[in-house]
Amino acid sequence: MPEYQDIYDIHRNLTGKIIQRGQPRTDGEFVLVVHLLLFDQHGRFLVQKRVEQKASFPDMWDISTGGMAQAGDTSQSAVTREAQEELGIILDFSNTAPIFSFRSQNTFDDYWLAEINSENLNFKLQSEEVAEIRWITEQEWLELIATHQVIPYSFQNMLFDLYKAHFSGTRIFPFGNPEIIKGAIFDMDGLLLDTEKICDKTWNQAGEQFHFTDIERAKKSCIGLNEASTREFFKSNYPDFDYDGFRALSRKLTQEALAEKIPVKQGAEEILIMLKQKQIALAVASSTREVTVRNQLERAGLLQYFDKIITGDMVQKGKPNPEIFTKACEALQLAPETCIAFEDSVNGIRSAYRAKTFPIHIPDLHPANMETSSMSWKKFSSLLEAKNYFMNIL
Repeated sequence: MPEYQDIYDIHRNLTGKIIQRGQPRTDGEFVLVVHLLLFDQHGRFLVQKRVEQKASFPDMWDISTGGMAQAGDTSQSAVTREAQEELGIILDFSNTAPIFSFRSQNTFDDYWLAEINSENLNFKLQSEEVAEIRWITEQEWLELIATHQVIPYSFQNMLFDLYKAHFSGTRIFPFGNPEIIKGAIFDMDGLLLDTEKICDKTWNQAGEQFHFTDIERAKKSCIGLNEASTREFFKSNYPDFDYDGFRALSRKLTQEALAEKIPVKQGAEEILIMLKQKQIALAVASSTREVTVRNQLERAGLLQYFDKIITGDMVQKGKPNPEIFTKACEALQLAPETCIAFEDSVNGIRSAYRAKTFPIHIPDLHPANMETSSMSWKKFSSLLEAKNYFMNIL
């Protein structure tokens, strides 16, 4: 059957025109081409050898996969389809973006970079396109370049440097094997419990009484930190400030505000119930003290769902250090790469990412930024949205 493609203008706007693949294009008419650079957990790169019957570059080694976008495709849907058609694997690119794009004479070329777990991964090659595939090291890649056995891409000598730089979108979970998710780790304040807004208010109140004029910077910097790290921040930045008095007052005001009810985030209990039903091990990794975490989760009716509780007073270094998430994985007796980690703060995302889990960002007081987006595997507007997503893939 013939294939059709959308035509874009030079600003990458859809023109509404559709042509049959191979039909000549005039100046100012562009089609979309997607490419996938696929790495595994050992840092090896997947290359494919083109069949001898290919019209261009026959019997040469190529990057992992790629092809023309079809009419109606987005870049995400096109690269997803190419991976499935040529390699027989299913990847989810919905919350990521290409690491770079080129505009040539008549094409927009999007390059996607993904990291997957290669263990027990069954490829099904498209025989009319792919002769064979191979996982190779950086040295082996350079040898292919030196011996002119690989298609000459302009960035070929930078390929492994791009991977090592961990560009946004480089950590794509291997959804050909969704059973690899074995654990889920949750922050508490601002994620399970809607308490960050209250703490924000009580910090403002305490700051006003202590005539502290830099409260906005302090609040933003300390979100996600444990008590020791928060104290160190104040000591380093405001050595003459009465931190103990300020903290005692803010804690008292917070306790009073939460005396009647602990507010729970939308979808919190629903996602915990769903994950339990899917036999996913659950842990809390909160910077708050253990006595407070257990008390608030119990009052909120959520404590019963968790297998392990790791808190700020159980670690030497709080978020953004990875220790708390590493301890949570150890407590669950799971490897970090089998765990997803839910966080609302930048310090939490940093911690989860550095612990080598797969961070999921659900923003609370502060929206996602370039840093959180680049380190997050997924981003959702709420736990309910996340629950609906995972319910269909686990």
